[in-house]
Amino acid sequence: MDFFAANLAVLAQSQPDLARRLERTPSHPEALVSPSRQGAPSLKLGGLSLTSGVDPAAEGQRQAAQAPEGPLVVLGFGLGYHLEPLLGRDLVVWAPDPRLLRAALAARDCTALLPGLRLVVEPADLGDLRGRGLLIHRAESRLYPGAAETLARRLNAPPSRQPRPDQPRVLVAPPVWGGSLNVAHWCAEALTALGCQTRLAPLDQLKPLHERMYACGATPDRVDRVYAPLMRFLGELTVLEAEVFQPDLVLALAQAPLDRRALKDLRALGAPTAFWFVEDFRAMPYFREVAGSYDYFFHIQGPELTAELERLGVEHDFLPMAAHPPCHRPVSLGAADHQRYGAVVGFMGAGYANRRRIFADLVRRGLPLRLWGVGWTGSQALAPHLAEERYLEAEEVVKVYNACEIVLNLHSSPQDAHRPEGADWINPRTLEVPACGGFMLVDRVRGLERFLEPGREVAVFDDQAQLLEMVEHYRRYPEQRAAIAQAGRRRVLAQHTYYHRMEALLERCLGPAREDLPLPGAADDPAAALLELMAPAGAAHN
Repeated sequence: MDFFAANLAVLAQSQPDLARRLERTPSHPEALVSPSRQGAPSLKLGGLSLTSGVDPAAEGQRQAAQAPEGPLVVLGFGLGYHLEPLLGRDLVVWAPDPRLLRAALAARDCTALLPGLRLVVEPADLGDLRGRGLLIHRAESRLYPGAAETLARRLNAPPSRQPRPDQPRVLVAPPVWGGSLNVAHWCAEALTALGCQTRLAPLDQLKPLHERMYACGATPDRVDRVYAPLMRFLGELTVLEAEVFQPDLVLALAQAPLDRRALKDLRALGAPTAFWFVEDFRAMPYFREVAGSYDYFFHIQGPELTAELERLGVEHDFLPMAAHPPCHRPVSLGAADHQRYGAVVGFMGAGYANRRRIFADLVRRGLPLRLWGVGWTGSQALAPHLAEERYLEAEEVVKVYNACEIVLNLHSSPQDAHRPEGADWINPRTLEVPACGGFMLVDRVRGLERFLEPGREVAVFDDQAQLLEMVEHYRRYPEQRAAIAQAGRRRVLAQHTYYHRMEALLERCLGPAREDLPLPGAADDPAAALLELMAPAGAAHN
């Protein structure tokens, strides 16, 4: 018998958002429910038994007897046997995998249990756990080995700052080089504009040594012997900066050279640590090694990465990419810049496999494409279309976005490289191009509509044939390009800048700003000021 509908109806009375989410969530494909010897349902996940196969109710009684007195936070729902003896207590129950929770709610009648507890599937919804005891469902702790550590840290956390300091001190740790180095600088600038005292650790000053290390032609083993002490030095330098600066928060960007020892030393100073992983987790799996070492882990992807972080027991939040209005803006270009950076259709980015194959097909079909970036050599079809193969500085990227009539945006995809689909996150140019006043054609990635409205604020294509049709259409109707570009720019400046992202991060890590602080006026708010002074979108393309 399936009890899911009855359980969901009861849950909806107290937690309607969670009920709606579970209704859309498929059951875990490896969850197996079967009768125990005593007759009550038992649950297995793969080869792991999550309840006793003999007498799960008696097992639940024994586990509940180990619970400390007072309010509780419980890791693991199981089939609810260990929770039923605790009814009447103040219970918060964290079920890290909603698919497994759905399977449990289908397996047993929990209608008497659900009203007496608060179910949580996202760690961000756990709330303030101080003063609660901890009960761990032993079988599920084997599924989520990092979750117990996360809960213990939350239970012993010092009182949160409510509200946060008026001028919090934030230390930003950038990578030595790479795409997120610019993001680190933009974060620091945005934090300063939001009233923080901000210090950027000078780790990127060692970029020439880092480049020299890889350019010298030594064997990988020999390079590793140099790399390890260099990274150790950078970690110690960051700790030294923190000891002097005494930050309220340490924010590290993707690939910041901080190992576990450095993070332990930073946390010993009393400031929370946060990491913003602005990369594709499939291409950069190193996140598994560092995520649990931070108090807060921010990421740009959706359910698949969320499930992975849940299994790791990491305190995480979705924080998507953004644009930085002082950098990404309409600019006036001279004839030389238009010639160097302009095109009918332009693309600036790396030559990932799906892009090389799709773009080669498009140019053979007549797309007037021009390319900037790295990774494009070796393709005979694309060679005539390559403007410059090198990393462009941020101000040059802005010129490309301003000089091209149509900016093409195709996400790198983990799926079939022949098709423009599969990405589950928006890349930086999705918001940077509209912020520059550029007109963009972008593939229909999952979640795009959360940021820009297709057809009104951005033009979206589903396949190569439609892209070619849209290029021809919008070349004939420049006024439509201008209208979409202007609407997209207004949306980005209103909701998707680094000011917005850093404010969300500050609130998550340090609490909300004090309510009695005066809100900045337009003249003091960079995003609002740019909205007022905004040039007509598309003016830079004339």
